[in-house]
Amino acid sequence: MTRNRDKIVRVVLLGLVVGLSAGGCAKGQGAMTSPHEAQQAAIRLLEESERQADLAWPTTPSPSAERCESGVRFGYYVPVQVETDTKQLAETFQRFWESKGLTVSPSKTDFGQRRGILYSATADKEGAPSAAYQISDTTVVIRVVSQCAEGSLDDYEQ
Repeated sequence: MTRNRDKIVRVVLLGLVVGLSAGGCAKGQGAMTSPHEAQQAAIRLLEESERQADLAWPTTPSPSAERCESGVRFGYYVPVQVETDTKQLAETFQRFWESKGLTVSPSKTDFGQRRGILYSATADKEGAPSAAYQISDTTVVIRVVSQCAEGSLDDYEQ
């Protein structure tokens, strides 16, 4: 059963990543930010989000660079294994992101007694980093994506 739950979580997380990748570079945002400023804003939101839950968060990972409509943005993906009150944690992240001015779109999927409930949300604000979470009985994942910055994906490919 754990393998099935892990597969479900991976599929839902893939949807989360794709959903966040679609936003963040809206037309009409005005002056583009620098890549450094975009990364710093995203890291700040990630670290502030992590402080909302007393969990064993890993070190902030290196970002993935992603193409956006008129530049590049940076994504941070942070998973942590947990045993916690999933509903309370989801509500905590939602309240925090709303306090930061983000529009939060939460959802809840009940996979039954054997697999539990999966809480997820995306949080967006024009001209600012976006965020998302996935919370299951065993794992919490936060993904933060910076706003679109000037530059090219080619500058960050290795």
